[in-house]
Amino acid sequence: MSLFPLGKSRAGSHPLNFHGMIIWRKFTLLLLHNIYGMENKLSVLIIEDSQHDAELNARHLEKMGYHVDFRRVETAEEMKDALMLQSWDLILSDYSMPKFDVLSALSIYHASAMDVPFIVISGAIGEEKAVEMIKAGAHDYLLKDNMTRFGSVVKRELREAFLRQQLAYANTTLALSEERYRTMIKASPDGILIIDLLGMITEVSAAGLILFGTKTAGDLVGLNFSGLVPNDEKSNLLEIFEKTMKDGLVQNIEIKFIRLDQSLFVSEASATVLHDSMGKPISVMMIIRDISQRKNLEMQLIHSDRMAGLGEMASGIAHEINQPLNTISMAMDNILSEIATGDHVEKGYLEKKSDKIFENITRIRNIIDHIRVFSRGHDDYILTAFDINSSIRNAVSMVSEQFKHYAIDLRLSLDDKLPQLMGNTYKFEQVILNLLSNAKDALLEKEDLQDPGHGKSVEIKSFTADQLIVVEVSDNGTGIAEENIKQVMLPFYTTKDPGKGTGLGLSVSYQIIKELHGTMEFSSNLSFGTKIKILLKNQN
Repeated sequence: MSLFPLGKSRAGSHPLNFHGMIIWRKFTLLLLHNIYGMENKLSVLIIEDSQHDAELNARHLEKMGYHVDFRRVETAEEMKDALMLQSWDLILSDYSMPKFDVLSALSIYHASAMDVPFIVISGAIGEEKAVEMIKAGAHDYLLKDNMTRFGSVVKRELREAFLRQQLAYANTTLALSEERYRTMIKASPDGILIIDLLGMITEVSAAGLILFGTKTAGDLVGLNFSGLVPNDEKSNLLEIFEKTMKDGLVQNIEIKFIRLDQSLFVSEASATVLHDSMGKPISVMMIIRDISQRKNLEMQLIHSDRMAGLGEMASGIAHEINQPLNTISMAMDNILSEIATGDHVEKGYLEKKSDKIFENITRIRNIIDHIRVFSRGHDDYILTAFDINSSIRNAVSMVSEQFKHYAIDLRLSLDDKLPQLMGNTYKFEQVILNLLSNAKDALLEKEDLQDPGHGKSVEIKSFTADQLIVVEVSDNGTGIAEENIKQVMLPFYTTKDPGKGTGLGLSVSYQIIKELHGTMEFSSNLSFGTKIKILLKNQN
């Protein structure tokens, strides 16, 4: 069985037939149009006995933004010559002319093996004639006295023709060198599976067999594709198939799969709809790339960024611990002083001081425990429901003293009625810490370069809006230039001076928020500050 259904062309079955050459030529022109910005140029064959009506149709197209090059024909001979001389993007035809009619024109059109939109524009015609035209191969028809659908019909048919030509080109290319294609597939590290419209696997490439841990196609062919994903990914898989059937193509969706030995791997999946020779969808081609190694590298980057953040916060953390240590030291001094000055120390006094000591010991232990948990790897972390506001407060607790040292006013405005989120609370803390670190640097930079006396402030808000959980972190620092905003989330990109940043913080943060099925939005003005929004789906 061929990996793709090739079908037979009208002009014969040999791969180098006239039909194949037309497809090749047409697709080459389409590529040139896309490469050189010529996609708005439209060559139109108008079958019409009235020059005025032909020019009117051309003006309709020009109003849609096309640069129209048209030729009018009104006989069978003229149409045949026009089809032989050049390739056309669109054919518009009158229904009936003194020397010609639309059914004869459709017959010539089919004989040419050209696959471009053929739209009939005519005066009033009966339902029976309209059905006859569609059966004969016309893509649509319009009435001359009602052209309101003209634009939408033309755009739709041009788009669908392009998709058909893409598939026809792929099929023709495979027919020219199917063995070479199969060799390339075998060498590809990506697995390819063909799945019918009922979800059954019908074919698997060699790389696909290796990916799922077998050497035998029979172990996979005939299985329902949904059985290759864990239960928590089935809704994601359904969404991929629905979007593929709707849009024709889905690319680079992260999803987990199950090998035949029941082990899991993380993949990046793309899918496209395959059609038969009549353009009818018959199956879905799924391309699966194992990205487990890349995910491991991402986890290492996240951990590296976390440790770098802890390094930057070291002085602040030391201050957090020194405060309770000082309190303990003072309490002990008071107790020793009381003992030295008197023969008897009241029990209530000792209990009060002891409570103070143990309270601060607990505070130190909690700080150390939180830093220890925060700093370790979380590859094996079981996702649980967590409170976003608690995560924000924990992150703030690790930098609050540092912010006080730099005279930065850090304000929290948190909605206590936020729903919980399923995920890794420590990773979310890392995002908040990254954003706070960037805000601090922007504020200090502004103080050094522009306004030594300006009041430095950072505000964190949390609230719900439009079925989303929103967390905003805003500052009144230096801001980000407009040309840099689109690049700030790229790995290793930084606007800071050399040695003042890894360029990983925002990239890692964005990846973490993606894992939570959310996104990040940036808005900034130079010299006025930056606002970053984290938008998360309400999972309740």
